[in-house]
Formats: sequence, structure tokens, C-alpha cells
Amino acid sequence: MTTAMTTGENHHYLGIDVGTGSARAAIFDSSGKMKGIGVEPIALWKPEHDFYEHSSDDVWRACGVASKAALAASGVDPRSIVGVGFDATCSMVALDAD
Repeated sequence: MTTAMTTGENHHYLGIDVGTGSARAAIFDSSGKMKGIGVEPIALWKPEHDFYEHSSDDVWRACGVASKAALAASGVDPRSIVGVGFDATCSMVALDAD
């Protein structure tokens, strides 16, 4: 690890926000300046009046696509990401391989 990364000068943070219609991700530097953003739509089903559904698989996919787009737009070294923040207005299901 370089001295700059050790001191925090080149540390970056990934923020992910999942809303009703999309997942948004952004990369920020340690001073709070946004370096890049990515947005990916999420499918929404309305099987009946006042009833809405998302696919957990689709939400997770959209988070990945938006995060990769934000990283590409930012141009920062992925190894400089030292923290991740997550917010969702819908239910989120994260599972491991088991």
C-alpha cells in the first residue's frame, strides 16, 4: 500500500442507494467530492392495485451494474475504496453461497 493510501489522501468510498425504480451508486473522495456515478433501472411489478414487487436478484444485479459504472466513471483505483454505505427503500436480501 502506498503512503498516500495509508494516510487517507487517496481513500474513496462507495455509496449505493436502492429506490423504487433504480439503483444508484457513487464514488466519493475523502473530502466528500463525488468522483463518479452510475444508475441502473430495477424492474417493478404491479400485480394488483396498491401492490408492488421487486426481484431480489434484479435489485442485486442493478447494484452491481451501478457500482461498476460509478467506478468506471470515477477513474479511481478500486483498491482505494475503503468503505461502502448502503441505503434501500425496498427490502434487500443479501445471501452468501450457502
